[in-house]
Amino acid sequence: MGIPMGRSPKCWAKTFCGCYNKSGSNESGPLGPGIRGGWRMSRVATIAVASATVLLGGLVAGVGGMASAHARVHPAATAATGSITMEINGDPNFNLWNPSAYVDSDNIDPLIFSGLTKDNLQGLPAPDLATSWHATDHGLQWVFDLRKGVRWQNGQPFTAQDVLYTFNDVVLNPKLGANGASNYSDVTNVTANGKYQVVFHLKQPWSSLPAYLTFFAPILPAQVLQHEGTKLWTDAAFGTQHPIGTGPYEVQSVQPGQSITLVRNPYYFGAKPSIPKIVFQIIPDATTVVSDLLNGDLNFAEVDDPQLISGLKRDPSLTVTRVPEQNYYNITLNGREAPFNNVKVRQALEYAINRPAIIKGLLKGYGTVANGPIGPIQKYFYDPNVENYPYDPAKAVRLLEQAGMRKGPGGKMYYHGKPFTIYMPTAQYGYLVPLSELVQQYWKNIGVTANIKVMDFNSWIEASVIKLDFQATASWWIAPLTPDVYPYFASSTIKNGYNVQGIGIPKLDRLMTALRAATSLAAQKKLADEVQVEIAKEEPLGFLFYPEMVDVTSSNLYVPPVNYNIALDNVADWHFKT
Repeated sequence: MGIPMGRSPKCWAKTFCGCYNKSGSNESGPLGPGIRGGWRMSRVATIAVASATVLLGGLVAGVGGMASAHARVHPAATAATGSITMEINGDPNFNLWNPSAYVDSDNIDPLIFSGLTKDNLQGLPAPDLATSWHATDHGLQWVFDLRKGVRWQNGQPFTAQDVLYTFNDVVLNPKLGANGASNYSDVTNVTANGKYQVVFHLKQPWSSLPAYLTFFAPILPAQVLQHEGTKLWTDAAFGTQHPIGTGPYEVQSVQPGQSITLVRNPYYFGAKPSIPKIVFQIIPDATTVVSDLLNGDLNFAEVDDPQLISGLKRDPSLTVTRVPEQNYYNITLNGREAPFNNVKVRQALEYAINRPAIIKGLLKGYGTVANGPIGPIQKYFYDPNVENYPYDPAKAVRLLEQAGMRKGPGGKMYYHGKPFTIYMPTAQYGYLVPLSELVQQYWKNIGVTANIKVMDFNSWIEASVIKLDFQATASWWIAPLTPDVYPYFASSTIKNGYNVQGIGIPKLDRLMTALRAATSLAAQKKLADEVQVEIAKEEPLGFLFYPEMVDVTSSNLYVPPVNYNIALDNVADWHFKT
């Protein structure tokens, strides 16, 4: 699998969890809409580690007492002040292509920059800097007509040269190692037909390029940055203080370690946002986020620790909304070594896990059982009827025995004369530790020993993802809303891509390749069904659950009840309630 040179483990941490991409893989979805921004672990999710004590015999104090019995005025979210306050975990980098732009950049940059396309409220690619697009040359070229009259926040005109600079000089430049570059590994180059049309030239048909252009693909100002060359990432002024975009907001002020204030961009070409000012407070502590919501100091945040949601729901000054995510948790088994290259072993370890119990206990019901990488949020393509591996410890034991294992002393399962023991590193991040401990217990019940090693997040990435020093590990994936799963399961992406499990399935390769090239919905649906059946049959990943996120807003603030990243793309719809 490997890691591209020049990419730090911290940067790669986001790659493994689906927020960014690894050089050499092609995380390019040919079909359907894309969710901008990838999966973002909420600040509040860090508290979820403590939830393991609830499920494994300990206890956690409730937070219901934090909620007031009466409604409070939220001074930061009023039509009079004309501003709202949100939160991010740390100082962002305003250039999303920068390898040091982490999750906090994801949460703010889409308000400052525009892409060629963006998500509409249905999650479909909609015009942004491009007004229309079409494929030519049997799908090997995509032509985008650009919006005229657009100005950068410094007053300079936007033209095709900005698109060419962004992709040819930054994204496709191997010397820079841009975040998200592997999304575009099927792009040879981008050319211009005059000032207001660009053409993406492809190595092979890619029917969802417009969808992927909604997915963290901001256009950069050539007239500001093109002189930087390979020193682009060291431009501290642009990256941390004075970014110049074409989005609905511009940066008014930056107080490092404290806050970033955005105000409406007077040059913005789109619908004028009704919220004139957004202040992002930098709050690294999850409990502070919750208390600030309850105190009225924050007006919008995401919460995905179910231990905290009940207290927030009881506060009448807050609105709590469940939103689906294109995200699935899984147990990754290292198929590069026996016995994990045996499908019966993979199936057995899945049958041994009581996933509904995990959802009820760890997620407090905020999730559904996962049966593959195409989740229920993709209503048209999702197939709920494929093999789902219901909890069946007895069947798990039978499958292990069919794979050549035998029960021995103490009820342990033996493989090649030794106890079947699995090395299972995990990270102190979100649900990963409690989830690993629960899986460890379920496997113990069938005689399989999992030795957990807990480490910090970056060390886990270094060990498990870069060095591939694991036999099993809990993880999660996020991708655009498309049934294309080629980057995660193709044989060609084992060495230099997202196929971390290292399992190649020839029939699945053929189906996924055909799916990427399909253009009609009927053909896509048929192939997506076959892909889901084959993945369920071979079980290359141990699929666990699709989690739900919870948006918490001040009751007098309307934010569309959709995925956070889609909501950012539709900030013009945010408003104060009257």
